[in-house]
Amino acid sequence: MTIRRFRAASHKDAMRKVRDALGDDAVIVSSRKTTQGAEIFAIGEADLAKLHDAEDESATTTPDFSGIAQQLLSDVQDMRAMLHQQQGDKVPDDNRKRLYRQLRAGGYSDTLSRQLVALLPSTLNHSNKTYAEALKWLQQQVVARISHQSDMQVHDWELLQHQGVMALVGPTGVGKTTTTAKLAANYVMQHGNDSLLLVTTDSYRIGAQQQLAIYAELLDVQMHALADGDTLDSLAEKMQGKRLVLVDTVGMSQRDQRLAQKIAALGSAENHDSTRIVLLLNAAAQQETLDEVARIYQRIASESDLTIHDCILTKLDETARMGGVLDTVIRHKLTVQATSSGQRVPEDIQVPDVEQLVADSLTAEVSQSALAETEWEHGDEKLEPSQVFAHGHLIQSSMQALRHQVPHFQELVQAWKHRVLPESWVNTAFPDELNMIRWAAPQPLQGWNHLTPHLGLSKQGLPLLPPVLHSAEEPVLPDMALAPVQLFDYLPQTDLLGVFSEHQTGWLATLNLNHKVQVQGQSRAVSELVKKHSIPLSKHTILYRGERRRLELTVAAAESEQTQQLVQVVYGELHGGPSKNPIQRRYWLADGHCTAEQVVERARTMMQLEEYARLTRLAWRALGKLDLDGDTQLALAGALAAVTLHVEYHGAAQFAGLRGELLSISGKRGRVQGDKLLPAILHVMHAYESLVAAGREVEA
Repeated sequence: MTIRRFRAASHKDAMRKVRDALGDDAVIVSSRKTTQGAEIFAIGEADLAKLHDAEDESATTTPDFSGIAQQLLSDVQDMRAMLHQQQGDKVPDDNRKRLYRQLRAGGYSDTLSRQLVALLPSTLNHSNKTYAEALKWLQQQVVARISHQSDMQVHDWELLQHQGVMALVGPTGVGKTTTTAKLAANYVMQHGNDSLLLVTTDSYRIGAQQQLAIYAELLDVQMHALADGDTLDSLAEKMQGKRLVLVDTVGMSQRDQRLAQKIAALGSAENHDSTRIVLLLNAAAQQETLDEVARIYQRIASESDLTIHDCILTKLDETARMGGVLDTVIRHKLTVQATSSGQRVPEDIQVPDVEQLVADSLTAEVSQSALAETEWEHGDEKLEPSQVFAHGHLIQSSMQALRHQVPHFQELVQAWKHRVLPESWVNTAFPDELNMIRWAAPQPLQGWNHLTPHLGLSKQGLPLLPPVLHSAEEPVLPDMALAPVQLFDYLPQTDLLGVFSEHQTGWLATLNLNHKVQVQGQSRAVSELVKKHSIPLSKHTILYRGERRRLELTVAAAESEQTQQLVQVVYGELHGGPSKNPIQRRYWLADGHCTAEQVVERARTMMQLEEYARLTRLAWRALGKLDLDGDTQLALAGALAAVTLHVEYHGAAQFAGLRGELLSISGKRGRVQGDKLLPAILHVMHAYESLVAAGREVEA
């Protein structure tokens, strides 16, 4: 064992020497001021452990050191905290806060940063040891939100396979002319120079046309300068037989009143469908500026019946923080087609390596300033109605995602708008694409006088619109024929079991533990049966109310007491809490010919849909302020609850982004649960109405 002495001009410098020599786990034995500064005696953790072992093995250990060891071992945690404090370090934050600061240091916006960290799994939070894993998770989340072509090589560069007109647009100085030359050179190397036409519309900047003309001469391709006020239609004859027309446009500020005219000139009548506009973004610009550029250019293009979905990131060699431009790409759903980092033609244009771009954006030095601390702490405030217009982009983005990703959501929007159910909901019992039907219990929830609607489900077990209100009659054969699988939140009537058997209809029904079945001629409660005669079926990890849980299933064969048909009693336990005991127990009855895989899928679906009745009740109460009749209010409530569960449990990457946006709107963080998503979806619906009233309706 070695106790070492450290001297320095100040106590802080001496502590720094301790950490450099012995690490963060060093223990301070003593410290004092000296005429030269400070002196500290410290011991490493490994030496301290040896001391403790020696005490147990030998009675000859020096008494003084034995006493020191016992005292130090009992106070080791306090000593470590003191070491951090004396060095001026803060106790490590939870990983969610650390990731937020890392994103902000990298240039990402506050809005996107909060959306991302809100999705951090609890298993990666509150642990200094897992920060590297949390950072890796964050990189994957950011990469998943950036549209790009993965594993793309130069020879199959999608950008150079385009046939038609490709116009490069962007503010002054973003590098359009140089990028045009780089693309042209790469195109010539792949396809030759006969099928390429270069066009410039820049008649403002001195030498702009001459610069592109020099490149055209070097590449031996045709080049034409478009006069101010002309459109591409005036070049129809020159464009004949050309595979690609590459247009270098005039650089204009996004606030220039002439921008709309210049963008409209790119809409050739003959080549409108094949016109592709690529926005160039200066990676070295501020995030707020980039956001404004993308927003205005996309809006002006749409007004000319054009679209901007592609972008090229320029000046990567000049940027200190990559997050700003990546934030803009994500928020405006742009596809990164290329990156540029230098003036050389054609070398300095690359196929995008998004993984590396994201990794670089998350290496910025993190500020520990009071401002950064305050920014995080004040981020929990909810979005109030008066702030809707300030957050209009987020509302629009969420509404567009819901419309495009949730089947039949547009019908819900129309029902909300007109306060009347659409005709398709009134005349159609269930959606056409359903694979399963989930029949709700014929009894209302406690404290509520309404019956939960029935649901059609997709192959993945996700709710589909519209929900179906209870009728006077229970399910009958025509309803059964609509879907091959029937799920019941209760045990259906006995005569239906015979119908199921006749038509080979798969089913699963919820039981209570005292329900009785026949086993070898004896009547037994299902709870007794599974204890004595069930066999393990499977163990699967499922998503349940925002957490990954382990679903363990066992199954036992039996006969229905009423029909004597072969059935399966399924018992499920949900594990994953701090206790070894299951956090949920469930009993189900399934048809006798149901396979193990089918049992697992149906049980998972039933577990995940357990929230539906409660969420429907919450939505129904929230809709009480609207002027709705009873059936309309209940149908809308059921639809909103169905959308909530669809968003919560859909596994596609785009739904992860949507969940993040909704959590950001609700002001919530942590686990993604229906209780958090439903208020956010309601808020989006209300805010959308405000945007429509203000003339800012979201495009379908």
